[in-house]
Amino acid sequence: MTIQQDIVLKAIERFPKLPNRTLARYILMENGEYFDGDLEKIRTSVRWFSGSKGDRSRHNKREIVIPKTLRNKRTPYHLSPGKWLFLFDIHIPYHEPKAVEAAIQFGKDQKVTGVFFPGDLQDCAAVSFWQSNYKRNFDKELEMFIDFLDFIEQEFPTQEKVWLPGNHEYRLDRYYQSKAPELIGMPLIAFDTVLALEHRKITRLEYKQIVMAGKLPVIHGDEFRVSQAVNPARGLLLKAQSWAMCGHYHKTSEQPGKNLMGTLLTCWSVGCLCDLSPDYNPYGNNWNHGFAVVEIDEKGNFEVHNKRILPSGRVA
Repeated sequence: MTIQQDIVLKAIERFPKLPNRTLARYILMENGEYFDGDLEKIRTSVRWFSGSKGDRSRHNKREIVIPKTLRNKRTPYHLSPGKWLFLFDIHIPYHEPKAVEAAIQFGKDQKVTGVFFPGDLQDCAAVSFWQSNYKRNFDKELEMFIDFLDFIEQEFPTQEKVWLPGNHEYRLDRYYQSKAPELIGMPLIAFDTVLALEHRKITRLEYKQIVMAGKLPVIHGDEFRVSQAVNPARGLLLKAQSWAMCGHYHKTSEQPGKNLMGTLLTCWSVGCLCDLSPDYNPYGNNWNHGFAVVEIDEKGNFEVHNKRILPSGRVA
């Protein structure tokens, strides 16, 4: 088969419904140099292979198959059995030190075997598109974030550590997508190296990846909109129709339920460890500080201890 014949056949297979003349113009535009720029020569070849000159000239077409999908298949990440400290929404460098210290001390007292950061560990305010009243300085934010990771490594040197990025960490991806799309991926890989995540033995998961604490699905909370008319946990129960836990809403809540088959369900939302009066919403929220401890056994059974932190720093 000649190059010209192959070009015509591929064009016919790609656009089987186009009129011959239109298809010939397309081939002329894309590969006209192989036909000496002669539209009629191309059109004659198209008519021949498409069968317009009769069945005797119709070429047997290749089998058409379904194109490969580009969908992104997300695989749940399973936390290992043990006692885990869940620290939602710290928002470094806009964290609340007293609350963070209280949660970490509680985890140490409970001898947790793992620490899980389920989203918005890093605020990434300097690369946000939202207006800010301070000078944007991502280098300074990054320096403070590294200091926090050093602190975590000091307090939990042997414990397993897992980080699920949330919508605030996604600000960095979105920044590169809008400012330098040709570099997307490269700076983010370098970013993991700068944070020395492998050296710190911190496993960083994919955005919107579900984490299974035994049989309990855990999400950050921005994956779908949850109604907060009563409390976030109730909205999560209505959406998930399963046991589930989320953060994102910076509020401690719990909602029991039961499905059609009589299975008892409970959903939880966990409080935050960040500033409760940020510049963008200093008075109009009902947030509270909090964290959770989740115990997971070998069979996947789980027990949730959803804790609040009082203004005094006492865990309730």
